[in-house]
Amino acid sequence: MSNEALHSHARGLSPFERRPVLTGIAVGVGSLLPHAFLLPEASLGFAAVLIALIGGIYFGFAVVNGSPRDQFVEFNMSGAFAVAGLLGLLYWPILLPLAYFGHAAWDFAHHVRWRLPLVAIPQWYVPWCVVIDVIVGAGLLVIWRVDGLI
Repeated sequence: MSNEALHSHARGLSPFERRPVLTGIAVGVGSLLPHAFLLPEASLGFAAVLIALIGGIYFGFAVVNGSPRDQFVEFNMSGAFAVAGLLGLLYWPILLPLAYFGHAAWDFAHHVRWRLPLVAIPQWYVPWCVVIDVIVGAGLLVIWRVDGLI
């Protein structure tokens, strides 16, 4: 990484941090867009993998910033999102969009104003991830309803 890139990161000039809602919309639409072109089975698989990856992000925050308790909580929640992805893929496709909405709720639970004893995360991350989760969850409901998956 160049010195300039290191300094811009240190000053908080990340586009995600400066404009979390706008970049969240871009990432959400970008994450949803492939579903409009994938075969229904591939769309299910992609959604299942993506929710498992998204669910694991907080475990990463806990490994870097958290206590053993934080790591335990976030590891188990990551596992819950992975299981939701697998069950949605294999049995109940409706579970996948619901898991995205559930992850948005988990994002809100980490917001510092709630004063819950959860791992600390950057403040910009909550609105950024909530926007992505809601776009993908709502978009999957629409696309899969048209495709006859749900």
